[in-house]
Amino acid sequence: MKLRSVFWLFSFAFLLTTAGEEPEHPRFDLSWLQVDAIADRSSLVNITLEETWHFLPGKPVGDEWPKTFRNGTPVTVNGTVDLDTMIDLDNLPEGENAEEFEAVLYNRFQAERDGIALLGIGCYRGFEAFVNGVFCASTLIYGTRNAPVFSPDDAPFFLPVKKGENLLALRVRRGRDGWKFRCGTPLKRYPALPLLQYGPWLGNPDAGKMSIRFVTFGDVGSGVEFRKQGSEKWQTAWDHLHGQILRRPFHVIHLDNLEPGARYEYRILMLDPRDPAQQVYAENGKIYAFSTPDNEQTNFSFFFTSDLQFQPDLLKRVLNRLLKAADAGSCDFFVLGGDSGILFSSSELFNVVLPQLDQAGHGERPVVMVRGNHELRGEEADRYLYYFGDRDGLSYGIFRYGDTAFLVLDCWEDHPARSPGADYYHYNLDELFLNEEKEFLKQALASEKWTSATRRIVLAHGAPYSTYDPWKMMPFNVQELTDPYFAGRNPQSRVNLWLAGHAHRYTRSIPGTNIITAPTKPLKPHKGGVDYLFPVLTGAGPGGHPVMPASAFRVDAMKGKLIVSAFWPDGTCFEKIEISNDGSITELVSLPRYEF
Repeated sequence: MKLRSVFWLFSFAFLLTTAGEEPEHPRFDLSWLQVDAIADRSSLVNITLEETWHFLPGKPVGDEWPKTFRNGTPVTVNGTVDLDTMIDLDNLPEGENAEEFEAVLYNRFQAERDGIALLGIGCYRGFEAFVNGVFCASTLIYGTRNAPVFSPDDAPFFLPVKKGENLLALRVRRGRDGWKFRCGTPLKRYPALPLLQYGPWLGNPDAGKMSIRFVTFGDVGSGVEFRKQGSEKWQTAWDHLHGQILRRPFHVIHLDNLEPGARYEYRILMLDPRDPAQQVYAENGKIYAFSTPDNEQTNFSFFFTSDLQFQPDLLKRVLNRLLKAADAGSCDFFVLGGDSGILFSSSELFNVVLPQLDQAGHGERPVVMVRGNHELRGEEADRYLYYFGDRDGLSYGIFRYGDTAFLVLDCWEDHPARSPGADYYHYNLDELFLNEEKEFLKQALASEKWTSATRRIVLAHGAPYSTYDPWKMMPFNVQELTDPYFAGRNPQSRVNLWLAGHAHRYTRSIPGTNIITAPTKPLKPHKGGVDYLFPVLTGAGPGGHPVMPASAFRVDAMKGKLIVSAFWPDGTCFEKIEISNDGSITELVSLPRYEF
């Protein structure tokens, strides 16, 4: 789901490291601020800092200094300034250490109206900021996230301002390596807030497992509390790496050892970046829910679509229509079969695709991600696994949903890495990737998870046969990968169904033959289907059909059979088949047949 319309923010107890009790000051409350407006800065007030600041050496005393201007030594700050030039380093006041020496900086600035402004400070050892006597931010205890480059992006913060003149009072502390200082408007970063920005979304369903993904407003340590519905005791799972909670905006928590066939509820937990001792629940502790598949579950359904290479507005309309056509809200999970955009874009997925699936599934249906070749393209291509890698950080894997095993394959690019014409090919290590996936497949198909399954379904962007690929790479990669196990009249491992995309033309193969069903005559496949005893169903895509440039499948699993229905965005179910567990197929809604 998108940014929430309004957020609240807990205030925190600020513990100073200096001896004795410090006076209390009012804290800045953001409870009314519109988060949608923050995200694009549209509601923030423009302010103009004076170039001339007033410098007063020494630790501030009393409770009046944050709200009462005092004349000090003028210092011009129009970039990065070295405050060491303002003091005599050889004659620091008695009892002060050069590494802990402090001062107060005042700036009287103008605001165009009442509201909220954004500032940032670069200061090595730390600062404490007040505006008109209201406490806004501090890095004195915890410091900046990384060693500063003395930029406003080092430590951004919000501040309340009033129309006309305002007083910015800063307590700044000298660092071991000097006393450089800078203040201005951050360009790249926002303050990290214990606030949910996108999500949550469920993913990676498996026997006794589920993953939860979400995005926070900046670098926030986060996790989830979860429990079996009906239980009073919550368990906590943090987004961590070897015991250290990760401060980052994107989070994924993999839950394991869940009870099969049970219903769970969870809520998102965050550490306030300004005071990590304070734990904050997202959206006032809103509780979400999901169900795990039963190990012996036979009846379930899922939605599959791919090749949504449209501009965002059109993508949203097409996906909405496909979800409605297939009654996806009644499915148990969703599958994005690759190429869910023109390029891989986390923003497009977070703002358009995943929220629609979340809405269709009422926030309780997991999404299975299949990487297509277009996910290997774009500025964020090398971040795909960061967002959507499985528990092992891979783009391929195997999972069980009840009595059915699902094999998720990554079919890689449709051009070799050394192909001319596009820079993104040259980032790919084709041989290395495919060899790693071959090793995975060997182990996966020998696993109990696969061999004990009643049915086996492959989810992939491409297929080893039945379609034509003008670039002539993907089908042959898939053949090399899977033919040793799935091809032949007596295959080593049997497959009940293969769902694919990529070709942008809807087709369905008739197992063991060279016959293809399609709305219109398809291009001749690279390889016939005589040696393949499983059906491949390939979804439509832009440019592949003159009227319907997209399609979706709904698969209903039940005892002894699968029913696969194919839908156009206009709601038409244009093909429907029943696949018995023994491999026989009954056509319920038929398309023309073409033999090659």
